[in-house]
Amino acid sequence: MKLVMFDMDGTLTDAFAIEENCYVRAMQDALGIPNVHIDWHSYPHTSSTYCLDTVVQKAHGRLATPEEARAVQARMIEIMEEATRRHGRRTQQVPGAAAAVRELLRLGYGVAIASGDWEATARHKLASGGIPFENLPAAYSDVAYARTEIMRVALARAAAHHGCTSFERVVYVGDADWDVRACRELDWPLVVVGHDTESARFKNQGVSHVIPHYLEITSFLSAIEQATAPRQTA
Repeated sequence: MKLVMFDMDGTLTDAFAIEENCYVRAMQDALGIPNVHIDWHSYPHTSSTYCLDTVVQKAHGRLATPEEARAVQARMIEIMEEATRRHGRRTQQVPGAAAAVRELLRLGYGVAIASGDWEATARHKLASGGIPFENLPAAYSDVAYARTEIMRVALARAAAHHGCTSFERVVYVGDADWDVRACRELDWPLVVVGHDTESARFKNQGVSHVIPHYLEITSFLSAIEQATAPRQTA
């Protein structure tokens, strides 16, 4: 069996459409930390757990407690629900993502999710976006800081889910520079979901296949079969 593992934000679901950054606002509201600033690209680990610990460490000189993490997650979900209730804004799927997941399952692929988001907030986004995720093996930032470790846990859970010790092929589908770095480290084939304007940048990072969405399902399936691990370029 072949396994296709998806990132979530920007890969299966789009960026959340509200004026404020709901993640930053949730930390400020739940923890009373003012002027939270996040620069994902400067962090060694792009995961919600690592980011929260970094913010709390800077503000209080310690890591976030489990209670604080749960409070931030609960507030983030409240913010997303408020945006839907008041303004009709909700997390949307990347065009064709739900159909692509269903088609992979129909064709006999294993499908898994490995995301840097928390499980609670990820499940809310996936449900809002209409992604059929309930029966998919998955791992989120609750299990580890590092994206590669989250991916390894998702792989182990997928193997247990399907009752196998290994997969014929494992392909990751992501959308960001950190996905490139993780797949390069793990030597996993990668398909990137990105706008046409981003294609050259990812190609320069050694990515073999970049797609704009999943609406052309034949092209997506071809990319899954042909993708290679990103290689370091000169």
